[in-house]
Amino acid sequence: ILIGIKKYQVAIDFNRRNYEKLSLNMTDYPELKVLCFATVRNYATSYFKAFMAFSSQNSDVGNVPPYHYLEEAERLIRDQLRKNDDNFMFHVQNTELLCQIFMYQKKYTEAKNILSPCLQKLQRVYG
Repeated sequence: ILIGIKKYQVAIDFNRRNYEKLSLNMTDYPELKVLCFATVRNYATSYFKAFMAFSSQNSDVGNVPPYHYLEEAERLIRDQLRKNDDNFMFHVQNTELLCQIFMYQKKYTEAKNILSPCLQKLQRVYG
């Protein structure tokens, strides 16, 4: 179990370093914006996957899953969605991840509230 937990912590640390490096360089190199989208999503996904892995392993032992991982993943994705609404594909991917996070947090109303505008926009675009 410890090896599995360590693997997820290494992924979180790796993605955090990438995120911090890109955040520092964004002001000097605006062309890194697209790369930053993917980096933030990877960083948030690593928190989400770590939460899921800890939850499944710890449910047998009776420990409480690390809900702070979900909170951090939610914060990262919300910030990303707030900053960048112009790239539709990244918006869809981030919205999907945010809805999954909301479902694990039992925030069903919030998931519905962010999905409804997306579905309406898709209906307008694709008829």
